[in-house]
Amino acid sequence: MADAGAPGSRPVDEEVRTRVRCFALRLTGDEDRAEDVAQEAVARVLEAGAPTDLPYLFRVALNLVRTEARRNALRRTATGNVDRVADPRSPEPLHSMVSEEEKARFWSTLGRLPERERTALVLRFGEGLSCADVGRTLGISPNAVSCLLRRGKERMRGLLAPRSLNP
Repeated sequence: MADAGAPGSRPVDEEVRTRVRCFALRLTGDEDRAEDVAQEAVARVLEAGAPTDLPYLFRVALNLVRTEARRNALRRTATGNVDRVADPRSPEPLHSMVSEEEKARFWSTLGRLPERERTALVLRFGEGLSCADVGRTLGISPNAVSCLLRRGKERMRGLLAPRSLNP
């Protein structure tokens, strides 16, 4: 990584690095790839002298994940590492919320959403960004973010709704 004392470089604090890694983990489902994406995103931002704010770093990380996905025809995986994907700012939030089966079903369903809806949901509700910051990350307006979130939530509800046995 860049040295904090090097000319023109700005340190990126560890919490920001961790948030970028968790975001990449939510997108890729692979801890090693997430770490690589986070390191590469931070390195590129520091090297270019670009802003080190979260929305910009998330944008760089998202672009790296998309590029890798195109190159390798990335397969979707429902991760078994849901607990490590949880927000690092609060201790073990998912342990008390739902059973392992429900978590697996949730993450599998989230992986079935269109990429833009999934990414908007992860940024807004997983990372806690505002609609404006999600829009900056995705390169769209806050109104478009609201539409993506609404569609994504509707699809998730439909996919997660219990199926009725009666026709």
